[in-house]
Amino acid sequence: MPQLAAPTALEERVWQAFAGGARVDVRPHPRPSDELRHGASWGPGRQVRAGFLVDLLTGCNTPEPRGVPALRLAGVAVVGELRLEAAEVPYLVELTQCWFSHRPDLRMARLSGLRLPGCRLPGLRGRNLRVGSDLVLEAGFTSDGQVDLTDADVDGSLRLSGAVLRRAGGNALLAERMMIAGAVQASVLRATGAVRVPNSRIGGNVDFGGARLSNPTGDALHAVGIEVSGSVLGEVEGGRLVANGRVVLSGARIGGDLRLSGAQLAVAPLPERSVLVVPRGTVDDFGAALVADRLDVRGNVELDDGFTANGVVRLPGATIGGYLRLSGATLGVPGRLVPPAGGALPDRLTRVPIALLADGIRISGDLDARSARGGEGDTGRNGPLTAYGQVRLVDGDVRGSASLSGVRLHGAGLDVLFADRLRVGGTLFMRAITVTGSIRLQNADIGSTLDCTAAKLTVPRRRPDGSPKPSLDARVATIGKDLLCSRGFLATGGVRIRRVEAGKSANFEGATLGGEPGAEALNAVGLNTQELNVRFAAPAAGDVSFARARAVAVSDSEQLWNTAGHVDLEDFSYQALTAERDAGVHTRLEWLHRVLPAYDPDPYERLAATYSCAGREERSRYVLLVNQRRRHAAMRLPGRIFGWVQEVTVGYGYRPLLALLWFLAAWAFGAYWFSEHYRPELVDPQDQPIFNGTLFALDTLLPIVNVGQDGHWRTGGASQWIAAILTLVGWVLVSTAAAGAARVLKRN
Repeated sequence: MPQLAAPTALEERVWQAFAGGARVDVRPHPRPSDELRHGASWGPGRQVRAGFLVDLLTGCNTPEPRGVPALRLAGVAVVGELRLEAAEVPYLVELTQCWFSHRPDLRMARLSGLRLPGCRLPGLRGRNLRVGSDLVLEAGFTSDGQVDLTDADVDGSLRLSGAVLRRAGGNALLAERMMIAGAVQASVLRATGAVRVPNSRIGGNVDFGGARLSNPTGDALHAVGIEVSGSVLGEVEGGRLVANGRVVLSGARIGGDLRLSGAQLAVAPLPERSVLVVPRGTVDDFGAALVADRLDVRGNVELDDGFTANGVVRLPGATIGGYLRLSGATLGVPGRLVPPAGGALPDRLTRVPIALLADGIRISGDLDARSARGGEGDTGRNGPLTAYGQVRLVDGDVRGSASLSGVRLHGAGLDVLFADRLRVGGTLFMRAITVTGSIRLQNADIGSTLDCTAAKLTVPRRRPDGSPKPSLDARVATIGKDLLCSRGFLATGGVRIRRVEAGKSANFEGATLGGEPGAEALNAVGLNTQELNVRFAAPAAGDVSFARARAVAVSDSEQLWNTAGHVDLEDFSYQALTAERDAGVHTRLEWLHRVLPAYDPDPYERLAATYSCAGREERSRYVLLVNQRRRHAAMRLPGRIFGWVQEVTVGYGYRPLLALLWFLAAWAFGAYWFSEHYRPELVDPQDQPIFNGTLFALDTLLPIVNVGQDGHWRTGGASQWIAAILTLVGWVLVSTAAAGAARVLKRN
């Protein structure tokens, strides 16, 4: 091994100071702010050979100790390569604002302590480095090449606060599988190039507050599989995390909170890299700003207070032990889905940009995206979540409540909120939400209330044929208490609540439904609830269907029956019926006739049963009479004639006194005629009966029954015709009365 030349004066001074751990400071006073940029021009009076330092630290040229030996230098230029590969250094090494001509080689070295605050070097080779205390690379530490700490083991904390790491297009910090017993302090870090810490183990917090990370063509922070016992912080009083490039936390396990409040995440714009529209399709994560698939956080996740991501925020399969807060966040690219001035959206979009992908997420607390102050007019950092693109919560599970009140979702022509099979333990709040696009909640399970009061849903998604899909699609959802789409609720594409189970009520009071050409205003087929309120603010602009729906009480108004489309009431079951203003039976029958151009007996029979249950038998009978009137009016001519006869004579069995009056009138006429104008003539002269015109008329009227006059007297002329007419009238009255009685008995 070549011997070093005689030590310089500065090196002799360093050798003497090392024995007692004294500092050697050769920095000029005052110190220029950019002094380290010109370290190569420092003269011999500030230069120390790297080989001299190696000999000093490895025992080849170590003085007798005069206390606790340590290497403490400030403002020195280290010339040559500092080769400490596999060396064991039992001393503290502290170099402050020093300049290195070559990358230090600390691979497999063991140091008691290493502090390089404010130093400038062309890189650092530190694979398998072992540091017995803190590893300090802060306070202006600058590396113009890769800092490699792969498999490093630090018994204290890794301190990177205020450091500047540069390796554009490469890895500014490479620290795979790093083991840190304490915290990672990287506040106000400046990194050009990737910061890679995958599969590392951190015993304390990780703090990136105020950091600026830039790697536009790749990952700004790559922390796949990282385990952090404390919290991951991206916000401090000094500033917020700014990342130009992806932040990747896939598979990360965080024992505390993930706080990225106010963070600014940006990725380079990518042409035509959006997601195919398929309910269960995969999502192309290229262009994601935050990738946190399968993230496991024991505490809370805060992406709020001005958090901004111009790419996808990915949280599929994530598990959050506390709450997820998105209040004041902006996700996606504003204007990406807005047509050019004077342009129009296509009838069908085949590719969907994603703002938030959280399929399969598990949240033990609440999901909160509402305004931080609760005010509807709040915007920006204090406002609610704003998303440009689809928000996906398919198969998500929120054990608390989910508050999306006031949220602004922009995705014209998209399923902008895609949350099939979402489970919410409490209430899903969507009060005053503003949506351009459609909301999908198919097969959702809401433990308490789905509250869409005053929501505004416009520009729904369209089918391949160009017809609009529902603005709110909650088919086969289960709602523990109330479904509220009231007090200013607007859905231009209509609402589909097919086969929904709402434990207490479904309320559409003050709602405006439909408006898009071809839209179905309300599809409530198979709805099951206790109370149904359909007092719309305006007539529905589309079809309304309550087929096979079940409700205990229904409250309606004229607006329902003035719909521009068809109202389907097939097998619609209810027990009580009220209106905004009490509607009489004639008014309700007019409403039914208006929406039922083709005869359907079920709505009439259900209305009659409701009146009967309410003790209004007269109204019930009248409804049933009108039902029979419409039934026979829909028949052919013989049926219509028979129906007219039944109505005139017996009121279809619902007016028995009318039949009795007709019978008495016919009997009186017959009694008068046969008593005054008929001369009795015996059929058999040997018989000797006594003629009675009144009883003869009764015997002629009553079919089958014989009161002793029938068969004894011969009639002719006008009396014969009158007798025949009375017989026919008797048969008609009795048969129609029997038919009506049969219907009454069947109904009862």
